[in-house]
Amino acid sequence: MAQEKRCDVSDRLWLTSLVESFDKVSCDETRRVPCDQALLRATHDFLSGGKARRDSETCSRLTEAA
Repeated sequence: MAQEKRCDVSDRLWLTSLVESFDKVSCDETRRVPCDQALLRATHDFLSGGKARRDSETCSRLTEAA
């Protein structure tokens, strides 16, 4: 039961963080910033699996961008 409650709390925290991120990127100021093509390629490679480069450099770039 306690584990289930901890899971519910972490799920809510994760969802809150996700919604806040969506709010941040949907504001006009953020939408005007040009996309970093290298970051988009790294994100695509990371998420595509298989041949994706999951090295520390790619992971750190994705984390820093968030």
